[in-house]
Amino acid sequence: MAGSMLAMMRAKDAGLDNGVARTERTGSPTSFRRWCEDVLAPAVRR
Repeated sequence: MAGSMLAMMRAKDAGLDNGVARTERTGSPTSFRRWCEDVLAPAVRR
């Protein structure tokens, strides 16, 4: 699992998330970071 997490972090650092420009047509008004902070983190803390 740790190896997979490291590979994912390296891929993100290398630009994995920059494959498609974020526009009104290709994205939502909520960024992934904001969703993680607002939805994921509180769910994990339960």
